[in-house]
Amino acid sequence: MPERVMKYGGVKFRNLVPPVKINRFVRKLPQNKKDSLFEVATELSEVGMIEILNDREHSTIDQDLVDDLSNKH
Repeated sequence: MPERVMKYGGVKFRNLVPPVKINRFVRKLPQNKKDSLFEVATELSEVGMIEILNDREHSTIDQDLVDDLSNKH
């Protein structure tokens, strides 16, 4: 399978399985796991369908804001 790299939110990842398997997996995810590309990528990484290429911890802007707001009070 040719190497393809996508980038989202500063995090690069590579498919480890063909896109048809990824699409099938994503279609079967419950709706609450498909709210953002971040959540979908996390699910795909956890089951070994994609590889996160950089070691940077990824998060959502919403979660970062919640953490910042919690620390200010």
